[in-house]
Amino acid sequence: MKTRLLLATAGLTALAATVSAGPVKHAGTAAGTVSILHGQDRELVSLAFATTGFTMTGADFLNFTDGSVVNNIGPYGWFDPMARDVDGANVYTGNPDRADGSSPYDGEAAAMGTLAEVFGAFSGYKNMSRLIDGEDNSGWVLDLLFDPSRRLDADGDDATAEVAVLERGRNSDFNIYGITTGNAVTGPLFVSRAETGGVGWSLDTLEIGDAQEVGAVGISLDASWVDLIGLRIEAAGGFNGPDLIAVGTGPLRTVPAPGSFALAGLAALMVGAARRR
Repeated sequence: MKTRLLLATAGLTALAATVSAGPVKHAGTAAGTVSILHGQDRELVSLAFATTGFTMTGADFLNFTDGSVVNNIGPYGWFDPMARDVDGANVYTGNPDRADGSSPYDGEAAAMGTLAEVFGAFSGYKNMSRLIDGEDNSGWVLDLLFDPSRRLDADGDDATAEVAVLERGRNSDFNIYGITTGNAVTGPLFVSRAETGGVGWSLDTLEIGDAQEVGAVGISLDASWVDLIGLRIEAAGGFNGPDLIAVGTGPLRTVPAPGSFALAGLAALMVGAARRR
């Protein structure tokens, strides 16, 4: 009886280990990562990861249509102009920045930029020369949202990445959360600077005086990350101010429009009534 109990306990322990396995992280790699410069505006073609043959494309970084950021001077929506640090200033904890020589923001004359300009489409691609610059050991919180009809789910495959993040410097940490329906959030997933890998280019921007290496990490989510309407990136005190270039995702699922189930049911009733007649 004791032997059977031990075997049963061992089996349950193994099952629990399988079910509770957390997200798997894959460092980015320059081998297989391809980008194109249009002047000083950078288009990502493919992003590769060191521990898997999985790759993402530039289109995977165009899945956000709304969002907001909270930094030390207020919340800003997707299209709200926010003040930028330029030429060595370090005033705002999270603010739009851009590569030297890259295309200016619409509010360039007033040193302004928007989340839509950083994370939305630029000439058909996500401009990897634009980013949110963070300050050392100061916090900000960024929410990025999909189109309301789209959702992100973990696919149960540790070799694929549902989320990828590009960060300038490879010297900072950050937290990632999933945003679920009802605007609830998952627990934080901590990503350390050591878990990123260089992707083959550097980025020098208006706020700093030299180029810093760009790194990436891909994350295979666990089964608790389902029905996500967006993602939250958090820079906390002690994280050394991550400079967030881009966030990509795997394929999104389309959800039925409100009322579509009712319409389908009504159509089925009408077909049934017609057959009875």
